[in-house]
Amino acid sequence: MVAFRALAQGQFGRFGRARSLDRAAGPQAFSAPYGLVSAAQVCAMQTTRFMHEHRVGQEALAEVALAAYAHAQRNPRAVFHGRPLTRATYHASRWIAEPFHLYDCCQENDGAAAVVITGAERARDLARRPVAILAAAQGIEQGGGIPGFNEPGFPTAHYRQVAKQLWARAGMAPQDVDVAQFYENFTGPVLIALSEMGFCAPGAVEEFVSGGNLQWPSGGLPLNTSGGNLAEGYIHGFELINEAVRQVRGESTCQVKDAELSLAVSGPGYAPGSAVLFAPLA
Repeated sequence: MVAFRALAQGQFGRFGRARSLDRAAGPQAFSAPYGLVSAAQVCAMQTTRFMHEHRVGQEALAEVALAAYAHAQRNPRAVFHGRPLTRATYHASRWIAEPFHLYDCCQENDGAAAVVITGAERARDLARRPVAILAAAQGIEQGGGIPGFNEPGFPTAHYRQVAKQLWARAGMAPQDVDVAQFYENFTGPVLIALSEMGFCAPGAVEEFVSGGNLQWPSGGLPLNTSGGNLAEGYIHGFELINEAVRQVRGESTCQVKDAELSLAVSGPGYAPGSAVLFAPLA
């Protein structure tokens, strides 16, 4: 079986641009009349509440962006390969929707990514080193996804239930993960997802991501090691699945030494959430 995602942004218009509506209906009735019309604005609202409640500063967002751009400099496929990002440039960039600067936001580009999924016996006969899906989970808490920011657990990246399922099914814990790929349409939901997946408490997330902890080769949790949506390319996060597999195969341009447990987390901030753990095929 082949699973893939392909995008031709120029064909359908830019995702980040607000589109006019004759009448706001459904969930948009809670937001569009008040000017809340883009994904950046929606995620900014969630992130601002999270940062306020848990005393998280702007530098935590910067750490996610800086890690992605640093990793992209080693990846010739990355759109921002050869265009490094400094902390000063990050902070000097224009606001898109506070607390998001320009470099907190993913790209818009054309592209495609795919994976081949087959049984273990067939995989062992293939030329490339096979990688096993160790565990996967998808779900949402009761009341999750209610529009108008009326969820009982707001603000949430929708990963509390996913984390419980994933770690139980894998027989693993967050501290066992060698490398992670977190979908970052914007940097803020990554912080929320990191805490909900169990890597740290919400109030400790700024400390967790600081000091280069997300950067290869010396960080404790190298994150988005191909550059991610921010700096490699935006294929709705499917390229993160490819990078998670590369890490287990030993083929990444930012290869984590002896990586055996590789995590991919999709779409934080949008319900339902899902995540998958990859490991070497026994």
